[in-house]
Amino acid sequence: MRFLRLVVRVIRVALILLVVLGLGLWGWAEATRPDMGKLPKLQDGDLVFQTIRSHQTTAIMLASHTWLSHVGIVRIGLDGAPKVVEAVGPVREIPLDRWIKQGIGGRLLIKRLPDLTQAQARAVLAAAEHYYGKPYDFFFLLDDERIYCSELAYKAFQQGAGLTVGHMQKVATLNLDNFAVKELLQERWSRYPLCQTPETSTYAACIAVMKQQDIITPDAVARDPRLLTLYDNYPL
Repeated sequence: MRFLRLVVRVIRVALILLVVLGLGLWGWAEATRPDMGKLPKLQDGDLVFQTIRSHQTTAIMLASHTWLSHVGIVRIGLDGAPKVVEAVGPVREIPLDRWIKQGIGGRLLIKRLPDLTQAQARAVLAAAEHYYGKPYDFFFLLDDERIYCSELAYKAFQQGAGLTVGHMQKVATLNLDNFAVKELLQERWSRYPLCQTPETSTYAACIAVMKQQDIITPDAVARDPRLLTLYDNYPL
């Protein structure tokens, strides 16, 4: 009987601690949500990062060891309000406040390439416009028929201003040994465009091809040492 009472007491204390912790995290998240009126003054070509609500978000975060799963390019509208150019299928631009709301917990990271001129920024955005309406690339290939978020940022800077932000890496260098990535690979491998031959018709053969693919992740863009952090409300 004493043992059962002790177990009940321990469970009760644990539940109270979990509630207190949950309330504390909720309070912190609410207190640190971005205030549009207090954000730094943004410019054309600034880069914004978030953790977007998406089926593949967990896989992206675990693969790249980061909270970041989405990136967009800032465009200042004629009314002075910031918009975000993003590749979510289709490539589009939406107001920054709406963009922030599509993320998880109101987390936001803003970065800037300090030496980017106004002319270069306009060229970057013009290059991004070339992709407006393009569908999302769920296979993360580098062709121009479909495009994913960090690919859009990478190509817009490269094609528009001759600048490289972030770095390409092989898929094999990512953390693929986790449940979320394995589930995503199992779900998509048979439709992977580069695995439509008899030689690549098995899961193992196709994964070997995938691992040699070049990819640019939101984290790889954010970690570019030349980028200056303007705002960051992530916990780490």
